[in-house]
Amino acid sequence: ARQAFLLTRHFFVKCACSVVRGLSFRFGLSTMSEEGESGAKSDSEAPKPGYHRVVTDMHFVNISIKTYEKKTGGGFPREEYFAYRIVSILTSEEIPEGEAAATHTLDETKKKRQEVWRRYSEFEILWNFLCTVYPYVVVPPLPEKAIKGSSGLLNKITFSGEDSDFLIKRQHALEIFLVRLSRHPVLCQSYWFHQFLENIGWREAVQRTGYLQKSDMLLKTLSLLSKQKGDQRFHDVREYAEELEAVFKSLLEIREKVNESVKAVYKIHTNYGRVFSEWSEIEDTIGTALQVTGGSMDSYADSVEMYLDEEESRYYMPLKEYLAYCESLRGMVKRHDILEKRLERAESALSTKSETKATVQREGLPSGVEQAGAPPTGTTPTGGGGRFSLRAISNRLRGVDGSYEGRLAVASRELLEAEETVRITQKELQLFTTEALEELKRFHEQKTADFKSILINFIQLQMHVHRKGKDTWERVKQGFSTMQ
Repeated sequence: ARQAFLLTRHFFVKCACSVVRGLSFRFGLSTMSEEGESGAKSDSEAPKPGYHRVVTDMHFVNISIKTYEKKTGGGFPREEYFAYRIVSILTSEEIPEGEAAATHTLDETKKKRQEVWRRYSEFEILWNFLCTVYPYVVVPPLPEKAIKGSSGLLNKITFSGEDSDFLIKRQHALEIFLVRLSRHPVLCQSYWFHQFLENIGWREAVQRTGYLQKSDMLLKTLSLLSKQKGDQRFHDVREYAEELEAVFKSLLEIREKVNESVKAVYKIHTNYGRVFSEWSEIEDTIGTALQVTGGSMDSYADSVEMYLDEEESRYYMPLKEYLAYCESLRGMVKRHDILEKRLERAESALSTKSETKATVQREGLPSGVEQAGAPPTGTTPTGGGGRFSLRAISNRLRGVDGSYEGRLAVASRELLEAEETVRITQKELQLFTTEALEELKRFHEQKTADFKSILINFIQLQMHVHRKGKDTWERVKQGFSTMQ
């Protein structure tokens, strides 16, 4: 009797702990949900819009970053950071596309100008938010927090906190990022992107939406991804991104070596200038021509800085942007892999629930009866034949119906839930695939147009530089030709 008492008390305590843990878990979830909902509805006493709320009545006319400024934050110790002044102009008027846009005049009364200061970390929040909320989009990449410069492209970071050259380059790169967003057919309509450009309290408001929890779930799922090959189309996108990244890295490495040589050659012309100037001092008849030649060589040598700056903005930075786009492509493929993994796990759970229901049905059959669907009419299977069962005691203490009918009802309900989960996940994956393939088509069109522009600009720059060199030598030739 004492053993039976101790055994019963042990199961009572164990089941009570299970119930408490279950209530705590449920209470925790419900509390989080309530906080998320209340937080999402408490921005200036106005309801917070959902992730995918769009703005369709305003269209971007122009967006730019005018300047940067060093600011001091609150708290202790006071934090110093650099912020960028963003100015955007929108209109409620429909903007025509194509050639008609060049001749169309916008109504000034329908324009809206807005201005806001943003620091780099807020750009990072916006980028992470867009990647989480629009997983099928190849979100334009952000520039590095510290830009890798021409020297030591792949292993050195040229940034010292107060480096004005770095800040100007990052300002330009962040402006390109915003322009990309404003021209994207999906992202340009994001309510939260519009809020980023005008609402001072945007950072706190967007964090209250709970997107960080969704982002954390994506990161946790990434660690569970299998190496199994999925949709071939997305596998091809991943391979293309890796191969394109290798090509761009090679181009940038070659460009760095070429520029080092070009800079050295240009600087050597300074020696030409010095020698010709010295020569002019000991000559009478050709002294003037030699002096002009020396000055031309000095001017030619100094022009290398202009060339390198132009080459960096028209060739190097655009290539670096598309080098970062390779990671955006891989990110989109990873998010597709996550959905495939979710479907795989949902189908595995469905198989388990189906087997569980079949097991319950087999256990409920009377002794000597083969399974043929449902138990014979007039019987009430117990699975235990009325024998003493620890599971039966546990179920009673927890208020769980351990009868055959109860267990079968639970198994049937869980099977239906698993089937619904599979159906929803399949639909979500199908929608993602459709939207992602459409986005990839748009991206390739953008990439083709950009590459054409990048290469033409590079060729024109080379022609301009060589024309300048030709003009320099023509002046030198003319000077010597006029000698008496």
